[in-house]
Amino acid sequence: MSWHAPTVVRCWRYVAPTSSRMSSDPTEAESYCALFLDIVFRRGRKSTKTRPELLKEAKHKYSSSEVLPLRLGAEWWEDMKRDGMPISQQARFEAAGTEYVMAQVQTVRWNEQLALKGKAPSLPDYITVRRVAVGAPLCIVASEYDLGIDLDIDILLDPLVQALQAAVSDHVAWINHILSFPKELRLGEVLNLVCLLPIHNNPCAASGLDPAAALNGNEGGRSSFGAAACRAWEMTASRHEECVGLASRIMDSPHLSANPNMEDYVRAICSIAAGNWAWSLKCNRYIDPPATSE
Repeated sequence: MSWHAPTVVRCWRYVAPTSSRMSSDPTEAESYCALFLDIVFRRGRKSTKTRPELLKEAKHKYSSSEVLPLRLGAEWWEDMKRDGMPISQQARFEAAGTEYVMAQVQTVRWNEQLALKGKAPSLPDYITVRRVAVGAPLCIVASEYDLGIDLDIDILLDPLVQALQAAVSDHVAWINHILSFPKELRLGEVLNLVCLLPIHNNPCAASGLDPAAALNGNEGGRSSFGAAACRAWEMTASRHEECVGLASRIMDSPHLSANPNMEDYVRAICSIAAGNWAWSLKCNRYIDPPATSE
């Protein structure tokens, strides 16, 4: 059994644009993310160049903190392959890694549209992209590697397994949204489930969704966000119940439970949601410091 996966996943989660320059510029973000895929997985527009050549070019363009994920990603990907990751699993991990990276680019595009045009993505579109951008699907593939198993594709494509993967991913994403909302709102960042719910329920409210007003005593704004936060918690609780129900249905399925690794797999991916919830409650990332009076 390999124990690389928890460390490797942390590397992939560094891939989200790591500077304000990339976080606000889709072209910069796409260029960086394409370079990451070229260096790590050796495919893309510049894959004819060697890794050392690409890394040398990156050092002249990016800061040391931005180059670090490029270097570690390549090192850890090679470690995983040397450690015996099956070829089929390599293909799935690469596909999940690529989707994760490009989801970051889409998020930057949406932030730009919101800043320049006041246009927010639809709630269904945002949930679909955020499900990938949060990194949970990548963790789910990595969990097989961590367990030392390689499930058949017919198992992974089973509707119950697919539904459990989506429920776990949404749970992780929505916990992230709810707990980071106060800090993001204070910073004026509104690309968040809690902010998008009022728009989804009342599209005419999009132009009136003013984070600053909500913070400065606008009762209507605070009421709208409060109701949306409650709705987000309800959605997350529903996803938790779905995880429990789907796990039970998978283990009750003769076809799925016949696989000797299925119980470990189900426990592992459900623990992604549980672990994220426990970690999020303690992580400083989600603590909104009190406003200081001047």
